Amino acid sequence: MLRLSKRVEYGLMALQHLAKRGGVSTVREISEEYHISYDLLAKILQDLKRDGLIDSYQGVRGGYALMLTPQSISLTRVVGALEEDTGIMDCATSAAGCSRSGTCSIEAPMHKLQATIDKALSSVTVAQLM
Repeated sequence: MLRLSKRVEYGLMALQHLAKRGGVSTVREISEEYHISYDLLAKILQDLKRDGLIDSYQGVRGGYALMLTPQSISLTRVVGALEEDTGIMDCATSAAGCSRSGTCSIEAPMHKLQATIDKALSSVTVAQLM
């Protein structure tokens, strides 16, 4: 069965929290509210910052805040920021395909399935998770 990783799940929870809060939240605040490992969440938030979804602020009132509106952050963007491989099969996301390309009986259907999944993920935003 296809499923989102814990990194994506926690990333979405953090983004939802930031969207609802509408301001700056700390890693500790989010990790305690949702019972997420502080260290893991800190790494996830760093990846989301690297991708330009959130920004960090230093100081006494420091933490993280959204850089984009919740309506403009799709699940595709979040998955892409937190996962290296976002395909259901190697041939579905690799431009080179696999060693069986051309003889594989499921290659074309898997590309169609991947396109359907990509379309579904891109149609859902953080705002819709609230």
